[in-house]
Amino acid sequence: MKRFLFVTILITHLQYVNSQENTYYIFDFLIGNWVGSGTGIGKSKSEISASFSYTMGNTYIEVNHHTEFEPSDKRIKGEIHDDWGMISYDKQREVYVYRQFNIEGFYNQFILIDSLTNENIFVFETEQTENVVAGSKTRFTVKKINNFEIETYYDLSLPDKEFANYSRNKLIKEE
Repeated sequence: MKRFLFVTILITHLQYVNSQENTYYIFDFLIGNWVGSGTGIGKSKSEISASFSYTMGNTYIEVNHHTEFEPSDKRIKGEIHDDWGMISYDKQREVYVYRQFNIEGFYNQFILIDSLTNENIFVFETEQTENVVAGSKTRFTVKKINNFEIETYYDLSLPDKEFANYSRNKLIKEE
């Protein structure tokens, strides 16, 4: 009995120590490669691949998305969207920051919104943008279904408008 109690206390302590050493432990489930499909404005369909990986000695999380939209009436050849970014932790503000660079030439700097985030839903909202409509905002949400399935949502808000869904994606983790 004493041995069981000791092992239980040791495991709990090690989990606590690990979570304190890894600033990004809340995102551990995301690390890896993901594939899936999605829908966007006008019900356009897409195929998506995404990857999340620790980089620079686990100082940051690198994020890559590649989306191929099917041809439509407006986009006869379809469309390809790529973005690359980094998630960091700003110790002075005590906030996670996601910087995202998009192939179309625009940039989003998101922060994780604690009041909208819990262990299964992570909500990032833009605090700074470049090369987009002035006054617009973007929200990027990751919904954890389980450790191998997520849904992502991109919501846009134009000046003086409410957020509206731009795309919804379902992704499965590759093994």
